[in-house]
Amino acid sequence: MKTSTWLDEDFAAGDLVVARVLNSLENRDSRGKARPVVLVEEVDGHWRVAGLTTNPRRRDGSLRLRVPNPILVGLRGPGFLWGNRLHSVCKLDLDFRIGVADQQLARLIVSSHPMSSSARLGLLAAAGCQPDAAEEGGPSPAA
Repeated sequence: MKTSTWLDEDFAAGDLVVARVLNSLENRDSRGKARPVVLVEEVDGHWRVAGLTTNPRRRDGSLRLRVPNPILVGLRGPGFLWGNRLHSVCKLDLDFRIGVADQQLARLIVSSHPMSSSARLGLLAAAGCQPDAAEEGGPSPAA
């Protein structure tokens, strides 16, 4: 698969891309760590994303949710959802596309991350899913 950057073409909901993600809780002076993310919704020049990681556990020792088909969606090995909330990433911090979310990954993100119903339905549609009644309602949007 040819990689592309924001300079080459537009990204879309459901794309897995490498992006610079800031984590000010762990490193206040950070410029961001390059990590794979799933694009969920574009808002005012930023993307709301679900971050991915290779670490199966959070800092408190609890288990993260496993990406169901990591190779199929563009990862090189096992992957896990970084957290349970969407993060905002500037469009300029998107680097290149590595794959596209499949139906199982899209459903996992929708079921575990609070988001607007338009973001939920957009991500499911991008993965080729027909939303069921529960997914149309989904977790309530983050405050």
